[in-house]
Amino acid sequence: MAEPRRRRAATAEKVTRLLDVTEEIMLAEGYAAVSSRSVAARAEITAPLLHYYFATIDDLFVAVLRRRAEETLARTEAALTSPQPLGAWWELVSDPRGTGLTVEFVAAANHRPALRTEVGRVARELRRMQMEAMTSILGEYGLDLDDFPPALVTAAVQGLAFAVVADRAAGHDTAHEEATAAMTRLVARLEARRAGPPEE
Repeated sequence: MAEPRRRRAATAEKVTRLLDVTEEIMLAEGYAAVSSRSVAARAEITAPLLHYYFATIDDLFVAVLRRRAEETLARTEAALTSPQPLGAWWELVSDPRGTGLTVEFVAAANHRPALRTEVGRVARELRRMQMEAMTSILGEYGLDLDDFPPALVTAAVQGLAFAVVADRAAGHDTAHEEATAAMTRLVARLEARRAGPPEE
């Protein structure tokens, strides 16, 4: 009985390594650099063994996305229910690694229908979670939902983070550092407003 358990553990470790390697390539070189050969070489296995675990590169991309999505959904929920939800959420979405992968997945999805379906599913689930949270907490920040509807706030925050990371990765000089700093200051002011005056 012990031998099958060792084999299953070894398989799980190999799969994890392949997912990790694929993420590394996507972040360093872009999704187009992901191939059977590049992933296998980085993971120090053969290409046929890679395809034993993932029949196609699309299957590999989807597995990477699903693992990342599970983590992102959990971290987003934790951020939006934290003592400073806007601050924690902005810190999460402006993380270069996580959003950098999102940028690559969106780009890859333009050319891979199987991935496009999965990216759409994850995006809808994230946006639903974000909008539900904003609907319940924006008033605590002194924001009128008619002027700042949840759909606007979620698109603005998520969209800015996406644009900043994409421009930084591409080396475009679009004042992305200034935009990030301004959003960080705005979020800090809103969190201070929500907390109210300090107790005497």
